[in-house]
Amino acid sequence: MRKLPLVAVLPLTLSLEACGPEALEEEPVEEFGALQSAKQELTFAARGSWVAPNPATPLASTSDRACFFTRLGGAFDTGGDSLRIAALWERWHVDGTGSTRAAAACAGMRDTHEYTTGYDWAAGQQPTNLGPVNGRVCFLTRVGGSFNHPTDWIGVYQSGGSWFLSGASQARNGSARARCLTVDSYSGEYSWSQEARNSTYMGLAGNKVCALTSMAGQFDSDNEFVEISKAVGNWYLSGGSSRSGVSAKARCF
Repeated sequence: MRKLPLVAVLPLTLSLEACGPEALEEEPVEEFGALQSAKQELTFAARGSWVAPNPATPLASTSDRACFFTRLGGAFDTGGDSLRIAALWERWHVDGTGSTRAAAACAGMRDTHEYTTGYDWAAGQQPTNLGPVNGRVCFLTRVGGSFNHPTDWIGVYQSGGSWFLSGASQARNGSARARCLTVDSYSGEYSWSQEARNSTYMGLAGNKVCALTSMAGQFDSDNEFVEISKAVGNWYLSGGSSRSGVSAKARCF
């Protein structure tokens, strides 16, 4: 089984409690060129979906796979509602609680890749420092709490050369977990919101994978979801909602 290295969580001296990642300086979206080298190449090794109240859906071995969300949705009405990717019996699984649903995928790792342990954040805490941005991409592996207001959000973002995990929760019960994966390169952050008429194009599928890095808005039923999908050899970020403020962000690597 691949040993997951521990990465120290550094203290944050700047308070970001009143602002989300949208208020921080965004790096430009970098379109990938052809990822041709065997070292860089990442492709899907497993996929799976889960819908409450079913048992956890197995995805892949924890020894050589890194897993991430490709869809988040359902009703997040209480602090006990959640979705997660977790290691159970030496395999990654996707499951949740409440009336939620998710899809996840895994990429095969080589010896050059390291997958960190999980970093946690909960409402009322300062943003969690996930470490340096260079050579590492970070994404959500657990989301939880009430998403009952357009300003509720959870996400992974960059600031001052580091990755951070944070959010905003009107009910003060939001929580999240993220993991980071060493990679040679990754894209800037792509965004989608329910006000958009079209899906957000994230480039050719090729030898790259894409993971959700943020979800926001009111998630009150099965009508609310955000997802990454592939169509005609391209990656897209999209979603659906009958409420307000639903949006998502993603990165490809």
